[in-house]
Amino acid sequence: MAQVPNIENLTVNPVEVADLREVIAAAVYQSPDFLKFHEVVDGMDKKTQILLDDSAGKAGWKATGCAPIASGGMDIKLSQLYWETAIIEDTIEFCQAELNANFKPLVNKNAKDRFGALEDQEAINVFIKAKVEEYLKAALERLIWLGNTEAANLSDGGNVVDTVNVKFYTAIDGIWAQAMAAVAAGTTPHFNVTRNEQATKALQLALKDDEAFAIVKGVYDNASPILKSDPNAYIRVTPAVYHGYKNHITSGEFANGGFSEKVINGLSTVAYQGVPVFTSLLESKYILEDFVVSNGGSPEVLTYDFPHRAIMASPSLTPVATINQDDFGTLEQFYVQKERKSYVRFDFAIDAKVVRPDLISVAY
Repeated sequence: MAQVPNIENLTVNPVEVADLREVIAAAVYQSPDFLKFHEVVDGMDKKTQILLDDSAGKAGWKATGCAPIASGGMDIKLSQLYWETAIIEDTIEFCQAELNANFKPLVNKNAKDRFGALEDQEAINVFIKAKVEEYLKAALERLIWLGNTEAANLSDGGNVVDTVNVKFYTAIDGIWAQAMAAVAAGTTPHFNVTRNEQATKALQLALKDDEAFAIVKGVYDNASPILKSDPNAYIRVTPAVYHGYKNHITSGEFANGGFSEKVINGLSTVAYQGVPVFTSLLESKYILEDFVVSNGGSPEVLTYDFPHRAIMASPSLTPVATINQDDFGTLEQFYVQKERKSYVRFDFAIDAKVVRPDLISVAY
């Protein structure tokens, strides 16, 4: 029975890395956890038009004779957005001596059913796939939801903490940046979360269960009738809202009310009025760790930047574009003997859009 190799002997040839590109891309873009929030549009390697049909009005009057009918009630309007994918690139460094102790557990976790029978090269591929997939999923979620091309550090007048490089956020405008801009423009309905306005971080985080319920209800009530009727609609909330909402509907007057859960792919999911309610620990981690608001004073008082958030949308309203959802642009690996380090370099193209901000609903 083959043993999982010591990572000091790690080598990967270009053909195997090319195969891994496709495996990792499928695991990221075709993951159910990704698709429940986003439609994926591929082939976007340059600025590409998104044509939106904003037509309205009515058609059809009773005929009254030979004269043709022209009611003038049909108002055909077309508007446009543009996909402008950004190329995201980075390099993962593996120090052989430091990672060797963690190599076998990671391979075992990701290939438990055939761990003992893995050949050396297979084990290495499992390891690389697991690590690159982990970082790519985190990068995509960070950019898609929290990207902001105008992000700046606190010392430069922005809300990104000074110890975080803003380049992690400035590649694209993510969904929250677009949604908040649409709220400011009066296009997207907004439910105000008063807990976010508290004067200290501790008070901000002290969200009550009934407040969490009000946030979920508010974001649903403000949503358009079209979105409420969409079978793919979702409500995505930060973790404190999610758990507070669950506590409220299972311990109060709404317990067993019939509208607090929905079965998706055979699994019971928390819901409101039949719309599934999801959360993301990773997005919340970035919000709490990487963003702050300065309230002045001496010493300076810092609070969180909207720690409690919710959005109701559907995958078709928050799509993501890339060049090829079946493959990544680059995934190459090389080993530098002098440094005793292995490197995996990757890049991918990404953009995110709120295509109809008038149909979504947000709370923050």
